[in-house]
Amino acid sequence: MSINKKSKLLKWSWVVGAVCLVQTSSFAQGLGNSPYSAIGIGELLSKGYAPANGMGDAGVSNANPLYINSLNPALLARNRYTMFDVGVVGQYKGIQDSRQSQRDFGGNLAYLALSFPVAPKWSSGISLKPYSFVNHQQNSYGRIGNSIYEAQYVYSGKGGLNQINWMNGFQVTKNLNLGFDATMLFGNFNQSVTSQLRIGDSRDYIVSRDDRLNFNDFNFRAGAAWRQKLKGDHFLNFGATYSLQSNVATVRNTTLEVLNSANRPITNPDTITQANLSIKLPTTWRVGISYEYLYRLTVNLDYERQNWSQYVGVSGNNESMRDGQSYHIGLEYLPKYNSTKYWDLVYYRAGFTFNKTPWVITGTNIDDMSVSFGLSLPVGQGFTNLINISFVAGQRGTVSSQTFRERYGRVTLGFSLKDVWFRKFKVD
Repeated sequence: MSINKKSKLLKWSWVVGAVCLVQTSSFAQGLGNSPYSAIGIGELLSKGYAPANGMGDAGVSNANPLYINSLNPALLARNRYTMFDVGVVGQYKGIQDSRQSQRDFGGNLAYLALSFPVAPKWSSGISLKPYSFVNHQQNSYGRIGNSIYEAQYVYSGKGGLNQINWMNGFQVTKNLNLGFDATMLFGNFNQSVTSQLRIGDSRDYIVSRDDRLNFNDFNFRAGAAWRQKLKGDHFLNFGATYSLQSNVATVRNTTLEVLNSANRPITNPDTITQANLSIKLPTTWRVGISYEYLYRLTVNLDYERQNWSQYVGVSGNNESMRDGQSYHIGLEYLPKYNSTKYWDLVYYRAGFTFNKTPWVITGTNIDDMSVSFGLSLPVGQGFTNLINISFVAGQRGTVSSQTFRERYGRVTLGFSLKDVWFRKFKVD
């Protein structure tokens, strides 16, 4: 390896390492207040990167070689560059129930991925991405017996699960790709309940019960993709993935603490229980079909099912969750790949998603529906790098005495950087 190649490799290593440090510390911040994240393992985040987000998170059957497809590891074999993808996300949300409304904003690093070709028909990569997040707080009040005093109760949670993936894609035949990724899940949640007697003097003590859950485990996902040529530059693609069920090792620490009205501790936290438990994450599978007009148009249709009725939490039940289903439709359009006009080289995207979430509140199913738009702007020498932007607008839930309606707008900004490593140069 030449000195120039070594310095380039070192530079990329520093970039990846620096972002990893920022990424790990930032993931737990989530995307603002989400009352539904109090259920199960929190709010699940999109599996796709910015380009897929702009297409309704569709794309399990087809990949563009200019950016990484995270929806199906088998499609990684179509990436013949060394690629570095990083993305950030911001979300604005309006939350409303039958009594009040709230506006909220949150932002986070969305993903970090590096892939490279290992052999002519094998590409590998690693990625770091949030899996779910918990961020909620609800207040309630109740009168104490027949007295004139009332108590305030605050239920809150914060934290999240992250995932590190080792991805591999193989071109088995001209038409068939297979792949897998091994995932390490890790993270923690803090769930707390505080109660305070509202007397109005120094006796307004606060009793706080805090549950801290620490998670870590491995999971495995397999993928397959078939590409059938129709005629000329027209192709029909099929893809599927399957994620195994996993029992995530969980350590639960429960503490009790008494504070004064200024939130200063009166007693040291007292550990009530410490237990080694587990949660059962269900199997998930996705299938998709797409039509591809090479370097011009791609239309994707995906269906995903998550068997959340099989979920078992630390409490030993599935928290009344149902099986989740989602439908994804997306298209990607490139006006003219060999044009000299800049806007002919921009990728344009649109999509739609309908998600039957696993959440059920007092018999009411919570559904999520969204539309999305996106584009990729080519930059750099030869326009080989991309700035990826996606916009998602949607709504989930309904307004009632027991449920919330959330209307949200989400923007993801990503960068796809490409280079060539490990190429042998010949001297004429």
